[in-house]
Amino acid sequence: MSELDTDLPVVDELVALKERADLLGVKYHPSISLEKLREKVNATLAPTEDEAEAAPKKPNRLAAQKRASELVRIRLTCMNPAKKEWEGEIFTVGNSAVGTFKKFIPFNADEGWHVPRIILEQLQERQCQVFVTSRDKRGNTTRQGKLIKEFAVEILPALTEEELKDLAQRQAMAKSID
Repeated sequence: MSELDTDLPVVDELVALKERADLLGVKYHPSISLEKLREKVNATLAPTEDEAEAAPKKPNRLAAQKRASELVRIRLTCMNPAKKEWEGEIFTVGNSAVGTFKKFIPFNADEGWHVPRIILEQLQERQCQVFVTSRDKRGNTTRQGKLIKEFAVEILPALTEEELKDLAQRQAMAKSID
């Protein structure tokens, strides 16, 4: 052996594992075997199944786009007094994950109207401000702003096969799909 080999301290794996176990707070018997101590330390370092499931997963862009573009049949009623004479409105909704959706939606369509789910979610969240007259403690009338839902959204059941065939026939006769 050379002089350099004798000067270097030899680190035993068991000693190193005991130091790591002490740092991690793992309890072990002083005369534990190397294999058992290695298993205990590795079990402490490895994430449990609950932690692995709790870790945030990357959103699947295609699944998000598919969900956002899924058509839902609705009947839309506008509750905003400033838009009471409007026949409908153009809605544009989007984000970086699914892109932009733009659609005209008529108000009070009897048969309903198909809209992408992302637009439906925006319609359900939109609010507008209306002013109401109220009396204070002294009897004075004041106007106060109040937030209300801008739209009443009625989600209708999907069209049946018979209704789809009837709709296709009407569109073909009117030549509205060419």
